[in-house]
Amino acid sequence: MPSSELVRHTTPRPRGPAAVSAGAPERPAPWPITLPLRAYNKLRRMLASRHSHSRSSAELREIGELASAPSDINEHLELIFAETLLQQPKLIAELGVRGGVSTFVFERAARLCNASIVSVDIDDCSTISSYENWHFYRGDDVQFAASFPEFCRTRGLEPSVDLLFVDTSHYYEHTVQEIAAWFPFLSARGKAIFHDTNLRTIGPRKDGCFDLSWDNQRGVIRAIEEYLRTKIDERREFSDIANGWLIRHWPNCNGLTILDRIA
Repeated sequence: MPSSELVRHTTPRPRGPAAVSAGAPERPAPWPITLPLRAYNKLRRMLASRHSHSRSSAELREIGELASAPSDINEHLELIFAETLLQQPKLIAELGVRGGVSTFVFERAARLCNASIVSVDIDDCSTISSYENWHFYRGDDVQFAASFPEFCRTRGLEPSVDLLFVDTSHYYEHTVQEIAAWFPFLSARGKAIFHDTNLRTIGPRKDGCFDLSWDNQRGVIRAIEEYLRTKIDERREFSDIANGWLIRHWPNCNGLTILDRIA
C-alpha cells in the first residue's frame, strides 16, 4: 500500500472497551497552550532542512518517506523496522492497527523475513494490508488471546510470538491485561515493543517540535514497571536489565519501550 493511503494520526486516542471503563478521562492540553505550540511546530518544520539519505533498500526508502510526515509514531518507524529485521521473527502479533502505519512497517520487514503477521483491532482494518501472510482479527485483543491458539491452528501458524507490538488504549488496566494475556505466547527469544510509554499533554520530539497529546497517567509504562518489578524514568533514554528482560527506552514521540527476553 503506498504510504499516501495511510491515515497519519498526530494525537493518539484511547480505543476499546478498556478505554471506556478505565475512569481516567483524556486530558488534552488547553488551547491557550496548544495554539502557540502548534504555530511553533509549523514554523519549525517549514524552516527545517529536508535532507534525505540515499538508500539502496526499497523498504527503507518507503518507510523513510512515511516517517517524513509528522505523527505520533513517525520518529520510531525505522527503529521498529530494524528491530524486526534483527529479530528474524516467524510470527509477529500486532495489537492495534488503526491507520496502518505500524502495519506498513511490519509488512515490509515480514516480507524480508518470510514472517507471518496477526493484527488485532476493534475497528475493521481488514483492508489495511494485502500481504499474503497477514491475518486480521477484529475484536478486543485481550478477549482474542483466549482463542489465539485456535486462530493460528486454522491458518497453519504456530501460536508462538517472536515479536509482540502493543499500541492500543494506552490505559494502565488494559495494558496489565494485555501483558497477562499475551506474554505467555512469547517465544523463548521473544521481543515486546510498546508505544506511548511517555504519553504527555506536551511531549518531546527529536525534531525539536512538541507532541501535543493527552495525559494517560503513565498507564503503559506503569504496567510495564509492575510486570518487571522495577521503577522507570520514562522521561530519559536508557537501557537496563530487570526480571530477565533487557529494557530499552526512548522518550521522544510519545515514547517507545522495547523488551528483549534474556532469561
